[in-house]
Amino acid sequence: MKKSSYLWLMVPALLLACTPKQTSTDEAQSAGEYESEGPASDGIQRMQVYNYSDTIVVDGREYIYRLHREASDSLQAVVDDDGVRYADNVYTLSIMAGGKQFFSRSFTKGAFASYLSNDFRQHGILDGMMFDPSLPGLAFAVSVSMPQSDMVEPLLLHVDHQGGIVIERDERSDAALEDSIDEGV
Repeated sequence: MKKSSYLWLMVPALLLACTPKQTSTDEAQSAGEYESEGPASDGIQRMQVYNYSDTIVVDGREYIYRLHREASDSLQAVVDDDGVRYADNVYTLSIMAGGKQFFSRSFTKGAFASYLSNDFRQHGILDGMMFDPSLPGLAFAVSVSMPQSDMVEPLLLHVDHQGGIVIERDERSDAALEDSIDEGV
């Protein structure tokens, strides 16, 4: 199912703006900026490297999570309708609790493939992942989108306290998402 709402592209930025920052660092230049030249000037568009870390409290326990995104030349590039090629991304999510790392995993679009339409599996890129404070537990909003468009398939990644994961489609309406973002302000 395609969702074509600009709001879903804004989720990571809005969540960043609405989430209280206790000890956070954001080393991204802009979550949606692309670099046009690769190592060999191959013409493939690549999103810029993104690093983010934040301290959060979930169910009375303090966690530090880190997100790292980088374009991957080992994944198949996707091509849009105009023939522009885009590198897909790898996100690494690490979570620490009590001074110890209990979760660390790298994700590609392939980890979410069974939740995506065929069109998004072939032509979409993994372009967003961010903690979602409007949901209970360690929930992360994930977006796979058509590059530089407002066409997105939103997903949720839940990490349990033992380090297991559950992935599901994010079926919330745009209005429900707006309400949850407004509550975080």
